[in-house]
Amino acid sequence: MVAALVAAGACGGSVTAGPGDGGGGADGGGGADAPTGVDSPAGNDAFTGIDANARDSTQAPLYDGTTGKTCASDADCTAPGYPGVARCSSTVFAPESYFATPVCILPSCSPVSGTTPHYCDGPDYPSSPGICMPYGAGGGGVCLPKCTFDKAGGPATGCQGKDVCFVDTQATSEGVGYCWGGCTQDGDCPTGQKCQVDQGLCMEGTVPPTKPFGAACTTADLNDGACYCLYGAASTGYCSSFCVVGGPNTCPTGSICDGLEYRQDGYSMSNAGLGGFCTVACTAGSEAGAACPTGTSCTDIFASGPDCIP
Repeated sequence: MVAALVAAGACGGSVTAGPGDGGGGADGGGGADAPTGVDSPAGNDAFTGIDANARDSTQAPLYDGTTGKTCASDADCTAPGYPGVARCSSTVFAPESYFATPVCILPSCSPVSGTTPHYCDGPDYPSSPGICMPYGAGGGGVCLPKCTFDKAGGPATGCQGKDVCFVDTQATSEGVGYCWGGCTQDGDCPTGQKCQVDQGLCMEGTVPPTKPFGAACTTADLNDGACYCLYGAASTGYCSSFCVVGGPNTCPTGSICDGLEYRQDGYSMSNAGLGGFCTVACTAGSEAGAACPTGTSCTDIFASGPDCIP
């Protein structure tokens, strides 16, 4: 029922982020797991270090460069003389919006690896506006707006309106992520869309979870909408829900909003505005993990912890 978007890994497995699929996760209901459109012009992924649109007057621009720009239609995402491959997210994922604030994206791109950011809608360089995130089951990706966050706990930046920044990688001087989803109520969504609150996604229709927070779950529960499953390497975990670090308190009593920022990468406190998951809080020590759901352990590896992680 949600788009299959692979995100940050944790604990040797994959903790899903946004509408996540840590390797075999949810189908993009409504046809969204195979977004239509074309990749950026052939060979663009090889450009590095400079603005590839800074060409002489006889050469056409290689990129639209509009990823992350707010939009009402595809026409807002390109201009005469540009490639015209960028699309409005509300078109790409129709009939869903997914984004609380629709923005320009590239419907397809080619991910490089799970640990190295691949920048898009421009040269593969941090100055470009997009970041390529694995999407769907076929090994492809979608170019989403890039966002950043520092190691001092400052607010995440780069996302429009109600959209939120999800962690992608922290193996750089500053944290890099992607903008996605972001709603906590129907009023956050475009006209005609409702908020699937447990996932933070704006959708044409919503499905209330049938499993409560903390219940054991598998990727199958994520696929069929039983709950937003926070799972690890074994594709098992517990039912969680979307939250915004430092935002409205949408997590149940006894849980915290975890943005999945690794302490080992220099993050000692969570960055406000990050998209995260409600995780069961726990106390590190001799009784660590005693209150954690089956198959999880009490760990302090993330800046928001200690909490129970699959």
